Amino acid sequence: AWLRSSPRPRLTDDQAGEIARELNRPILEPVADFPPGFESSRQFEPSDVAARIRRIPWLTNCGSPLMANLSTPVLRVPDWTRAIELCRTDQWDGAELEAQNQLTVWLHMNARQDYQQWNDHVVDFKKNLINPVVVPAVRAYCRQLGLDDCVLHSVCWDVLGALMENHYLYTGHQAFFFLELLELYEAGHFPCGWSGEWPKGELYVF
Repeated sequence: AWLRSSPRPRLTDDQAGEIARELNRPILEPVADFPPGFESSRQFEPSDVAARIRRIPWLTNCGSPLMANLSTPVLRVPDWTRAIELCRTDQWDGAELEAQNQLTVWLHMNARQDYQQWNDHVVDFKKNLINPVVVPAVRAYCRQLGLDDCVLHSVCWDVLGALMENHYLYTGHQAFFFLELLELYEAGHFPCGWSGEWPKGELYVF
């Protein structure tokens, strides 16, 4: 009806959201038939992830023995050269994107009202935590060692993913991939690649 109007009236936020949902319906509705995503052997309760992130010793234990309770088998990486090679692969980009999609698709299908606030939360987390806390610390470490920018970008994506998974835990979702990665960062390590066809496979960790 709005498209047929002449002149077209100004849309309210609710009307714009409804049009966006209708335009995306042919894409989003079939995802209900998609196979399950990453399956965690863990259960997570909401926590103060922001405070945890502020205490992280970024990348300081890369190459050291790994002590972590992960749902995925781990492949150890010997050095930064190999870690950066893996970090820049399409397979790792695809795994991180699939992990995020697992949460957004679930929210679309089961908590649409909550999902409408997604972009607001992303902006808030970037403004108040990612940009002022994570970026300076990780960028300084990367410059000190002469590391590729892909390290910083990967860290920021993973941390934001953990923040979003944690924030939406109240909806009952089971997408915990980034919350598991967060524990690797807390231990001073760097998750940097994926081997195998998502969601089954092995996680590369330096």
